[in-house]
Amino acid sequence: MNHGEAIVMTSPKGRNHYDLQQRMERLRATLREPGRWISPWFGAYALLGAISSGILPILLPLMIVGLTQHLSWVAYVMGGYNLGLLSSPLWGSLADERHAHRALFFGGFLVLMGALLAMPFLPEILPWTALSFLAGAGTAAVATVATLFVVEFHPQNEWEPRIGWLQTFNGGGQVAGLLLAGVFVSNFRLGLYCSAAALLPALWLGARGLPVAAQRHAWVAEIGTRMRRDLDWRFLAAFGRTELQGGGLLRFSHHLSLGGLRHLGNVLHGRFGRFLFSWFALSFGVAAFFAYFPVALQKAYSVAPALTSLTYAVAAAIALVLYTVGGQLSGRYGAGRVYRWALLLRLLGFAMLFVVFFLPISKTLAGLAGFVCIIMAWPLLSIAGTDLTAHLTPVSQGAGMGLFNAAAAVATVIGTFLGGPLVQFLGYPALSGLALLGIGLAWISARGLDTPRATPVPSGPPPVEGQGLP
Repeated sequence: MNHGEAIVMTSPKGRNHYDLQQRMERLRATLREPGRWISPWFGAYALLGAISSGILPILLPLMIVGLTQHLSWVAYVMGGYNLGLLSSPLWGSLADERHAHRALFFGGFLVLMGALLAMPFLPEILPWTALSFLAGAGTAAVATVATLFVVEFHPQNEWEPRIGWLQTFNGGGQVAGLLLAGVFVSNFRLGLYCSAAALLPALWLGARGLPVAAQRHAWVAEIGTRMRRDLDWRFLAAFGRTELQGGGLLRFSHHLSLGGLRHLGNVLHGRFGRFLFSWFALSFGVAAFFAYFPVALQKAYSVAPALTSLTYAVAAAIALVLYTVGGQLSGRYGAGRVYRWALLLRLLGFAMLFVVFFLPISKTLAGLAGFVCIIMAWPLLSIAGTDLTAHLTPVSQGAGMGLFNAAAAVATVIGTFLGGPLVQFLGYPALSGLALLGIGLAWISARGLDTPRATPVPSGPPPVEGQGLP
């Protein structure tokens, strides 16, 4: 610095100008930073989120009821979709054993596109259920290898920021898909055709950006085992998840890896066993509602489907903030206590949906308010549930997380299928009644789960890494 520059720096005007330059430089550096972690094919995963987590949960139930008037069919068709998601461990194994990551990624999109195109032409329960199963399997294949593309093709110190941005793209896609679903509620066929067409750019993005060969690290052959052991699940829980049909099955779905079931006998007793039962009861109770919610809100609460999709999109976007809040609350008060608070919030939401059938209050207002409470409770449940898994599991965190995800997945499939006959014989009150029963059992089982010493959950990734997104 020469004498003239020193004079400028010491003057108030010069200091202000210098400070502004520094702030602008820091801002530019911050805006450039995500480029280190984002790959072009992340856009394909965003399109998957828009279709599988945004448009399909709204359009499929409405289409089934609109075309057939068979209310119970919704549960069976959506149950087939959830059952297809359980194929995730198969795709993870094939990817690792056959090195078929790219084939599974493109194949999953093609299967999903084919199922969407065929559905409008086959309005019968068996073809619809089969096609829905294929759509779920295709979705699971893409979601499974998407995370594997990060952890098997990049160094370990890049996993967390890359996965965080990957889930951010998917969550952003879900919000966009929910907004678009409102456009297609009056024309289901057009919605499905446009959804299939929207997946075509995903193939182009994948062909343009997917890695071809894994980086040659010395431990690449053991990458699957290392990932399950080394990833900080509590940190990853700070990134957003969508609650697809109540189960959140898409996030890190290859860790449904049912290999953790070999540890089942060791964990059923004690606090972790009670927590798994609590999580199972919660997922089981809400599964039927999340299969039927667009139809139920329209028929039982007089909420237009377009308003349902808009409310869901806005609530999911606002809920981004609650992931950070949930981590801070878990660190301060303990994950067990935050988990029970979130259960009570969700219980309140379903109570509002239930009491309108017996009290002279506005069904529309109560339905919307209850639905928002149900959605807003998910970030707290996600953060606290993942933290409890990490604290309470008597086995490795990877095996414990496998049991945690498997409990939600199996409960969601069972609860979805059971919703059909319940709604057929008992009507829409059965959806909120079953949810109240499941959440009540979950809350009772969750008592006494607080760990002796709460370990703070990271409130999110470092500022330069950004923040992701039922």
